[in-house]
Amino acid sequence: MKKFILALLMVSLSVCGCGSSSAQPQTVAVTQKESGTTVTLHKDQVMTLSLQGNGSTGYVWELVPGVETILTQQGTPLFVADSNATGAGGTYTYSFKATATGTGTLKLIYHRPWETDATPLQTVEMTVVIGN
Repeated sequence: MKKFILALLMVSLSVCGCGSSSAQPQTVAVTQKESGTTVTLHKDQVMTLSLQGNGSTGYVWELVPGVETILTQQGTPLFVADSNATGAGGTYTYSFKATATGTGTLKLIYHRPWETDATPLQTVEMTVVIGN
């Protein structure tokens, strides 16, 4: 019985991460407010980036190539509307996994893709540093 309780305790500690004081959070959440800053991650961590937008206006957030050597986008962004109203804006949440160590610039622009000569309405740009 003692061996069973000890084994159960060890499994519980390993599952919840309570046995390690140096455990890193699995997910790091950032928003538009972090634009212009440096975000530090460890390899295999996931970073979520939440951005305000309204697709019904024709504007979309577009990832500018250049950071894919260290970050990999996980699926498509999740959109949660601010209300039930038709055409309501809301929050787009992108998910990126830190796949390699290094430094890069994560940049997204908010624009209408067909307006090729127009300046983006918004730009979010941050330095991402990924360590071991």
